[in-house]
Amino acid sequence: MTNSLPNPIVYLNKRTMVYANEITLLEADINYTKVYFEEKAPLMVAVTLKKIQPLLEIHGFLRIHKKFLINLNYADKSLLKNEIVTLPGNVLIKVSRRKRSTLRRNLKKKK
Repeated sequence: MTNSLPNPIVYLNKRTMVYANEITLLEADINYTKVYFEEKAPLMVAVTLKKIQPLLEIHGFLRIHKKFLINLNYADKSLLKNEIVTLPGNVLIKVSRRKRSTLRRNLKKKK
């Protein structure tokens, strides 16, 4: 289920608003989350990744590791080699053993 808006707005906390389509990756860091964008500098928010995950799953995001949530629009099936996925900017992320089949299934749906 995806949102029909061309660039949906997501509120990560009470003050931080971002466009979901611009996010490439989110990285957990204890009680903070680092949000990476395609063309902007990274942003650190004081919210756990567990709280952000339900907000972004409806926009095509998938948790591939306990530390990472990625935007499937930026992940390419051809770039998935063994247990590592490559995102724009040559970012290499190890995929959790238990999440590999889910990632492959979602990448097949995307095509």
